[in-house]
Amino acid sequence: MRKSYIIYILIFWSLNLIGQNTDRFWAFGDSSAINFGNLTNPISSTSVLRSRGSCASICDSSGNLLFYSSTPQIPPYPASTLIGKWSYIIGKNHQTMQNGDTIVGAAWYQEMVIVPDPASSMKYYLFSAGELAPVYGLYYSKIDMSYNNGLGKVIQKNVQINSDSIADGITAVRHGNGRDWWVIVRNWKGQQYTNDILVFLVDPNGVTAMPVQNIGVPEIMDGFVRLKFNKTGSHVYNVSASSVIERYDFDRCTGLFSNPHTYQGLFGPPYRFYWGFEVSPDESKLYVSSIYQTANYDTSYLIQFDLNASNFAASADTLYTYLAPDMPGLLQKGPDNKIYLSTYWAGADTCFDYLYCYETVNTTNTYLSVINAPDSIAAACDFQPYSFTLVDINHTLDSLTTPIMNWVNGLAPHAIL
Repeated sequence: MRKSYIIYILIFWSLNLIGQNTDRFWAFGDSSAINFGNLTNPISSTSVLRSRGSCASICDSSGNLLFYSSTPQIPPYPASTLIGKWSYIIGKNHQTMQNGDTIVGAAWYQEMVIVPDPASSMKYYLFSAGELAPVYGLYYSKIDMSYNNGLGKVIQKNVQINSDSIADGITAVRHGNGRDWWVIVRNWKGQQYTNDILVFLVDPNGVTAMPVQNIGVPEIMDGFVRLKFNKTGSHVYNVSASSVIERYDFDRCTGLFSNPHTYQGLFGPPYRFYWGFEVSPDESKLYVSSIYQTANYDTSYLIQFDLNASNFAASADTLYTYLAPDMPGLLQKGPDNKIYLSTYWAGADTCFDYLYCYETVNTTNTYLSVINAPDSIAAACDFQPYSFTLVDINHTLDSLTTPIMNWVNGLAPHAIL
């Protein structure tokens, strides 16, 4: 079985964006979305997603939605039937794009990212991971927005560029030349420890796999890992469920990692199982959702670390304590430089395997929490739990698909300009 911590596979959202105005619409979860068209007043919106996995979305340079996708796109079936299911690409009209069905994506969280094609302003790559049998590896599909009066068409589908099982982390950053892109993922090898990191160059000639790099602490055993760049793309942070927190330098011209630094975090009770994280805009603070593994997963935390502190572990400040059935999920920095956090409500066993649990709609799963001033220390960061509503007048959310962005495209992996 892929991951021993199966219960946390349900903690939502994965967004993957590119920066500037391309990240102004987040589509994720069970019909949920956020419109950041007005950064001083983002509002809840809707999508047609029926997903409990990764999501990705992208806008044009004016902030207008182009398309979005999720893994997997399914009816309300039990979780056991997710294996081998397909993802879909949805156009700005909220209908499946031409040839946009059966996209590989039987993965979980932060396993989709969209980047522009350096050879054409009208074309885009959607990278997606298949991490469960029978579909392993990293794939891309290519979208051409010049078709169908701007609604787009998938012109290449499911091109496999790696056959490993891919860990829970995919991100992208613009090349130092300002034109090309780097796409970065980690693989995992069953019950073997590994520190492999996979880098792909996206340039006008297509997608090229670079030599595998080995860096940092050998781990990635369970597949739960997140990768995120800082604002400038000079550092990438690696945080795993096994409580490893690392930072690597990244050369945007060569695609090479160097100078691994391991932060000695909080490894013992009650702080365990780092599920999601985010770095503040000025790279001075690191936020982690930490789930304490008791028999009932009864206590969890949102923690702030000071990245500049001489004693990293001692800088830990618990901003919020969650008691079951609430558990914190993924964090994602928005285009407004606030950090958004989703929460999983585990109060109904009957909803563990299903979407659309209307009987369990509540404050926990219909609101995001927000860190309004993430560069500030302790209480000054202004963490406001359950302060951003996801409820649209036309839709109701359930407990399993509250967003956890993978860069926003899902709160999902962002591509950094």
